Amino acid sequence: MRKASADAWDNLVQMLAETAVERAGDRALMFPNPVNGWDSVTYDQLWRQVERAAAHLADVAVGAGDKVGLLAEGGWWWPVCDFAIMSLGACTVPIYPSLPPGQMQYIIRDSGMKGLCLQDAAQLEKLLQVEPSDIPSLEFVVLLDDNPNAAPPTTAGPWPVYRLSQWLHRQPLHARPQGWWQAVSKDALATIVYTSGTTGQPKGVMLTHGNLLANVGAILRQFAVEPHDLSLSYLPLSHIFERTVGQFCFIAAGGTICFSHGIHAIMDDFLQVRPTLFTTVPRLLEKVYEGVTAAVEAGPPMRRRLFEWAMTTATRARVRREPASGWALQAADRLVLSQVRNRLGGRLRCIISGGAPLPPYVAEFLTAVGVPVVEGYGMTETSPVVCFNPLHDIRIGTVGKRVDNVEIRIAEDGEILVRGPSITAGYYQNAEATQELFTADGWMHTGDIGELRPDDYLVVTDRKKNLIVLSTGKKVTPAPIEEEILRNRYVDQVLLLGQGRKFIAALVVPNVEEVRAWYRREGVQPPLLHQWAEDAHLNGFLLAQVRRQTEAFAEFERPKRVLVVSEPMTIENGLLTPTLKVKAKAVQAAYAAEIDRLYAEAAHPDAG
Repeated sequence: MRKASADAWDNLVQMLAETAVERAGDRALMFPNPVNGWDSVTYDQLWRQVERAAAHLADVAVGAGDKVGLLAEGGWWWPVCDFAIMSLGACTVPIYPSLPPGQMQYIIRDSGMKGLCLQDAAQLEKLLQVEPSDIPSLEFVVLLDDNPNAAPPTTAGPWPVYRLSQWLHRQPLHARPQGWWQAVSKDALATIVYTSGTTGQPKGVMLTHGNLLANVGAILRQFAVEPHDLSLSYLPLSHIFERTVGQFCFIAAGGTICFSHGIHAIMDDFLQVRPTLFTTVPRLLEKVYEGVTAAVEAGPPMRRRLFEWAMTTATRARVRREPASGWALQAADRLVLSQVRNRLGGRLRCIISGGAPLPPYVAEFLTAVGVPVVEGYGMTETSPVVCFNPLHDIRIGTVGKRVDNVEIRIAEDGEILVRGPSITAGYYQNAEATQELFTADGWMHTGDIGELRPDDYLVVTDRKKNLIVLSTGKKVTPAPIEEEILRNRYVDQVLLLGQGRKFIAALVVPNVEEVRAWYRREGVQPPLLHQWAEDAHLNGFLLAQVRRQTEAFAEFERPKRVLVVSEPMTIENGLLTPTLKVKAKAVQAAYAAEIDRLYAEAAHPDAG
């Protein structure tokens, strides 16, 4: 294994260069082909594409210290452009494809971006909505999508437009000298990743080649990615979790990265490519759980009883690690659980979950099914992995043990502090935020509240800024309460309210299909969605569901009112970040009048 090499590599490009030599003919990337199913490139072919793209970037005057943006969904073009940019000593600046023109403009301007690689004509149209005078540093655009029926313009606004596919098939003006990338040091800036930010403007996290290599090395020393592993990649590579774990670690180990058709087709992709590893955020796993349980509930009673028996048997053996009858577990596996695994391709040896807390009931379900979930913890500022569960000893409800080159300390107020070689030096051109990021003795504030258990496993309870302080002085940690409420089939999204108020309330986005089915069971024609908020009968029903779901919590922690809203929280309406975290302040601002009215009308002598 090459996992120990990360400490010796001078830069990330050297990592790819060595893999390209050692595993030249092995498959590096797979990607959808609308005609023939899937295409692939070997490591040798990938390296040649990086060489050619780097030479053309150099021809348009990209050099050390320059910033080049990369705005695209995951695809073969991502590692090609990313490594080509970094090989010149330049810095990749990812932009989430879902961001609107105004936020694109902010990142381009703040980073001083020289060039921008755009996925397709639709993203180019977004760029053209930005005034060129607002992004004066931008000099050129590269289109990535190879669509022969959509000939791109040679210019767009004031910018020349190039096409990556033409670059890869056309000789550059000046060939790069052998080993041109060797001049890039560990201290060189590899990327600036703008945090999605639940509040305020995003900040540009600076990560060097050394930061990222330190994280790659630590991950691979504690989790074996093998050359025969195949990862199904659907998360945007602008997400540092997917980029480090799903791209850099796989390339370091010589595995295969398969780019999916997208979240809409992910279940079909599982069946077609049959991955061995899968990186994801928890929401997709919740959808898998919900889909399986809904299908079981809709089936005949005999099938439900068989499923419940199989899950009980497997939970005792695989989750609680209790002694179990061998024949019973084998029967449960053969009759029921293998069918669930087969829906995920049948070859998954584990799922790697990050980016947000994973509900324990989902982890328990998948573990019982026979697909263990390795949950970890980190943030953009830490490259990103701080800790993760070892595959041989997963403790559900924790985010695992720290990687071997990162230290963890719990501050007096419960905040998790970290330090190590993978930690950012700070935020780009933002000295004030950088100073606030660190303690006087050099530890980095994570902003998360947690507990380091005696067995060295870390438990993260919530974001420090999410803590709700009631007017009574009582403090409520919303994450575990919201997590429990989301287990209810009638609730699609939830946000706890109550800062400075007398009691906790819950803003609830209903599960539309389940609530419509409930209306019909009640003998009522479902009203229009915008009328649901005013339906006292529905409000009472959902409050009863929320109250039942939170029976295990202290009375002051349980919601005493619900605010039903019909519009889901999305990236497009500005209520979710690109990494699908709820922007609590934005939600509260959007529904300020309704929240004030809810508390004004409430009359609860037992509230608080």
